[in-house]
Amino acid sequence: MAFGERLQEVRKRSGLTQEEFAEQLQVSRQAVSKWESGRGYPEMEKLLYICNRWGTTMDALFADELPAKNTPADEAEPSLPSPTLGGAVSNFYNNLSPYNKLIGIGLLAVIALLGPAYVYCMRVLKGGADNVMTMIWIGAIVVFGIAEAATAGLVSIWFVGGAAAALLAAVFGGSLWLQFVLFLAVSVALLAVTRPIARKMLDKTITPTNADRVLRHTARVTETVDNEKPSGAVYIDGKTWTARSEDGTVIAKDRLAEVVRMEGVKLFVKEKKEDH
Repeated sequence: MAFGERLQEVRKRSGLTQEEFAEQLQVSRQAVSKWESGRGYPEMEKLLYICNRWGTTMDALFADELPAKNTPADEAEPSLPSPTLGGAVSNFYNNLSPYNKLIGIGLLAVIALLGPAYVYCMRVLKGGADNVMTMIWIGAIVVFGIAEAATAGLVSIWFVGGAAAALLAAVFGGSLWLQFVLFLAVSVALLAVTRPIARKMLDKTITPTNADRVLRHTARVTETVDNEKPSGAVYIDGKTWTARSEDGTVIAKDRLAEVVRMEGVKLFVKEKKEDH
């Protein structure tokens, strides 16, 4: 029996029409019809709700959707070629989030700057020169680079660029005031140009779903909420939700309850005293 037939069996066993089934799942009747005819599948959130609400399991729904366990040797898929080093590196980079990609690029930039700085530092020391500002700017690059690598919060990478510009000025004999001006100007310029872009890339703001609007609102208990059985359902915002007691107390049918929090498709509620 295919998934669509098993889903239809679950619906009919519960005595629901396609319209009623669709209403509880917050989808259209056409979507339910599509699922039952084998032309599509519900999203994971809907599948979990179906299993929890109507007492079935994912294994039961998809029992005949799984491939056969024993595949004849002549029909076995050919083995995939071993990945190359370049392909592995490419896959690793492509699987990184924009945030981690930006951190990696920043660290590579710091390393690229530290290499020439280290070589020049060794040349200065071997020659016996006492170029204090050169050493200071090299130290600044190292310190700011390590701070950025440790925090990964885009708080000091800008100053690495500023210190690198000041180091170049020191190498070519620039005056002290010019070095500090370059340090400040380049740091501010990098901050102004790149930080808005980085913040946009790294923005992790979560947009609330429509389901969140039931939180802190009052629902009516349509099935006694008892964590020991477990059982319970509440009706709110035109839909019936699986419910559990937040504090473990039993809430009788037809009582009012306040929605405290949500976990997946399950609401945790506490009894609300009705006003007299």
